Amino acid sequence: MSESAAAAPLQHTLFPSQSPQAPKPSATGRSSLWMSLFFPRLSLEVLDADVDARPWAVIDEAHGKQIIHAASQPARKKGVETGMALTAAYALCPELATEQRDLPAEQARLTDLADEAMQYSSMVSLEPQALLLEVGASLKLFGGLQALHARVAGDLRQQPYRVEIAVAPSPQAALLLARCGMQACITESAALRAELGKLPLAVLPVSEKQASLLVRMGLRELRDLWRLPRAGLIKRLGLEFIDYLDRLLCDKPELRLSHKSAPIFSASWHFPQETENLTFILYGIEQLLPRLVHFMRLRELALNRLQVIFYHADKETSCLHLGTRQLCRDETHLSTLIRERFNQEKLSAPVLELVLLAAEFHPAAIGNQALFAPGEEQDTDWQQVLDQLQTRLGEEAVCHLQLRDEHRPEYAWAYTLTDHAEPQTHGLLKRRPLWLLSQPQRLGSRLKEIQLTSESERIEGGWWDGFDIRRDYYQARDRHGRRLWLFRNLQDGAWYLQGLFG
Repeated sequence: MSESAAAAPLQHTLFPSQSPQAPKPSATGRSSLWMSLFFPRLSLEVLDADVDARPWAVIDEAHGKQIIHAASQPARKKGVETGMALTAAYALCPELATEQRDLPAEQARLTDLADEAMQYSSMVSLEPQALLLEVGASLKLFGGLQALHARVAGDLRQQPYRVEIAVAPSPQAALLLARCGMQACITESAALRAELGKLPLAVLPVSEKQASLLVRMGLRELRDLWRLPRAGLIKRLGLEFIDYLDRLLCDKPELRLSHKSAPIFSASWHFPQETENLTFILYGIEQLLPRLVHFMRLRELALNRLQVIFYHADKETSCLHLGTRQLCRDETHLSTLIRERFNQEKLSAPVLELVLLAAEFHPAAIGNQALFAPGEEQDTDWQQVLDQLQTRLGEEAVCHLQLRDEHRPEYAWAYTLTDHAEPQTHGLLKRRPLWLLSQPQRLGSRLKEIQLTSESERIEGGWWDGFDIRRDYYQARDRHGRRLWLFRNLQDGAWYLQGLFG
């Protein structure tokens, strides 16, 4: 460099000293805070084996040669380390078992973990072997950073993953600290330089050429970079490296892609051997239903279509379709409907495996619960009864009235199968009765006992289908006080009763 670090004037240094300050607010007015979840043994943990039972390693290819990507605890005791050549690892541990790194399996497992992490933050970003969560917006919900950190750590301890957790105001700083295994929790951007400065330069994600240049420059720790002039570093290491350092220390904002989970749920249950025992099959389904409900609650979703797919040994797969009239995510109700369906249908063959599949979800509508009358029957209860009737009797046995786009009363409604759509009100219902006679009744002499109470409403048309009408409709009352809906047929002049109001 043209200037020594000691002789460089303060105004030309890369990171001038700053007085302590609060975290920089984001565009939304709140402080940004990132939590990194790094899974150092993910490549081992995706293997379907007890890797810590013997010396085991996952290998990867770098620069045309096989190297150790991750090693189990017994292999590490033999001296096998990450980044070591495979030939050197065999020299230290001849009984070493190896497996090629499975990147698609790691990505799938990381995606599942990201789906779970969405319960802590609406902003989850994926990195190789790591997740980044923006938790600044979640602190109030979880009762502060300490409570949120304890909640995340406690939930992850219940899963077979080793994880390193770090918190920092910038995503790159949180990720770097977690990859180094430092359980750090930094909440102020002004403290980043002091905390990160202790790390060796070897932890930076740089190329071999850049790493070699940093060593030749006599630099050992990140704090050595803070004292160097910015122009010299740009000239030697490139603008991309300086851009990374700016994002590392919160001097430059970083835009990240947010993980969006695919709203498809699929879970399987394997049986030790073929079975047609209904108790065993229902047990397998009921073990999967809580996972489905948890999947929906994390995403505020609900469903009205569900499939149970059965795999048989010597026959093609069979499928059980289940539908609900309204959106549902009630485990008990779904279990009741499945049991009811099994009472109506029999399995075609013994089952080896079953899959619970839901591929169509909708935003869940959260209704208000009764405060002073919790035992009062709700509309949801009535809909669940209809679901059970429909499951027991068949879809065609349960129908409902549906309005049609037709002005003639006889054709303005129809019995239709449930379509799971929300009921819609129509303006005509305010001036037309729900009770229509199957055939209009001629009034004759009874017309003398009836008093008209409304203006006329003319309805005519129907020449296109052979049912041509020309009528004047009226609301009326008879001598008993009943509200009637009647019309005068303009084709023959006679009066008819069409329906009654409630």
